[in-house]
Amino acid sequence: MGFSTTYLGRLDIEPRLNAAEAEWLTAYAMVDRRYFTNPYEVPMNPRAFVAEQERQRAAARKVPEARPRKGRRQPDVRDPFTTLVPRDGTPYPHLDWTPCADRCCLQWDSRTEKSRMAEAWLQYLIDHFLRAGAIARTSNKPDFAPFTFDHVVNGIIAATRDDTRALWLIRCVDNEISTESILAPDVMPWDLGSAVWG
Repeated sequence: MGFSTTYLGRLDIEPRLNAAEAEWLTAYAMVDRRYFTNPYEVPMNPRAFVAEQERQRAAARKVPEARPRKGRRQPDVRDPFTTLVPRDGTPYPHLDWTPCADRCCLQWDSRTEKSRMAEAWLQYLIDHFLRAGAIARTSNKPDFAPFTFDHVVNGIIAATRDDTRALWLIRCVDNEISTESILAPDVMPWDLGSAVWG
């Protein structure tokens, strides 16, 4: 269970992204951030990486779990999939925003299931990779050599949650993200307390 959010609109980027920036940002959006501890890490072949991780997870589901022996302490192995908090400092494991084919805007990838945290991710992308003085420029990663770090992002996106039917706007003015509520969320039964649930 959970909720998802649907988005309509785009954020325009001036000047448009160069090919290297668009390619890197697209690859960055492909991978689940819970696999990484470095916020700027991207596998050489993101599609192959994603396919291999899915294969490993499917294989792990098929193997019966061994019962622990009495008296032996089990190793503390952190499963990155028990949390939705990536270890690399990014806002959420899944990034649903990619450059368009013309490299002139950021758009929502509507294939994403359970899309959320748009505001945090969009501000993160702007602050780390796009704006003048972006944080990634000081990382000394060779991936960022072709980045210009001189973009200004502006635009508006409408958003609606599927569970509460809340409707709001995400605005970006000169690289700063803000939100404006249009329709308040529906009151859910669990919001009413024990009177409803008996």
